[in-house]
Amino acid sequence: MSSEQEESLDDMDPAEILEGAAKALKEGDKEMAAKLFNAAGNIYMSVAEYEEAHECFEKALNVYKGLDDPSGTTVALYNLGVSQINLERWPEAMQTLSSAMKLFEKASNDSGVADAIYGLALATLGSGDFEGAITHFKKAQRIYRKLGNRQGEAIVLMDMGQAYLDKEDSAAAETTIKKALKIFREIEDKAGIADALSVIGDIAENNGNDKKSAEMFVEAAQNYYEAEIFDIAKEVVERAEQKMWDVPKTTRRRLRKLIDALIDALPDDIGTPSDDEFDDDELLNIE
Repeated sequence: MSSEQEESLDDMDPAEILEGAAKALKEGDKEMAAKLFNAAGNIYMSVAEYEEAHECFEKALNVYKGLDDPSGTTVALYNLGVSQINLERWPEAMQTLSSAMKLFEKASNDSGVADAIYGLALATLGSGDFEGAITHFKKAQRIYRKLGNRQGEAIVLMDMGQAYLDKEDSAAAETTIKKALKIFREIEDKAGIADALSVIGDIAENNGNDKKSAEMFVEAAQNYYEAEIFDIAKEVVERAEQKMWDVPKTTRRRLRKLIDALIDALPDDIGTPSDDEFDDDELLNIE
């Protein structure tokens, strides 16, 4: 399957792709069938239909195992683990991703190893093992840094910071999120910058620092706007606006101008983000 064909699959109905997979399997073209099962699974993942994705990845994995295809098996195994995370099947996800990690190690695929360890961190955190999750997060971060994958490193730091925040360790959370923010600024990732600033604003708000919180929310909203994520930009700038009477007058005057300019610039027909929308940064996908 050429790269052009793979790209065209993204625009297809996954049900049609599955029909093609079944046909390929019937005709004895197992390699094509496995690729199609995997492609359908990725589409289902992108629209948050995780049960369907899980089923597709399981089928792809079984076919690849029958073909004795180590590369295909490893990718399908990793994808299966990701779907198990989204289904909150924590023990299964931990086992699956641990197996994927070992296969990536065997193939000397350091990027795959980092992705699998990152997934393992999320699954471990979901299972309730905070310390184990932090160990995996830090290991994945080190590998991403060594590989020069700055975005991957920043994404791991964001999730690690959120884990600290959930543990009510706001100091560790803010320190970790600020590290991610620094990287996002360096690589000029506007959406990443906005996410990090928004979380720092949340922390400041929880700590009763309205001035810092408002400033963070305004800057976050500006970056969401520049990233053309208008729905979240609107939500965040509204949070900043609600704080205008809780901040010093000089801060209020300065931020008021920025808030008004941003509200005026935002499109009128902004939709509401779907709860089922798949966050592509939650996991680093392997196609």
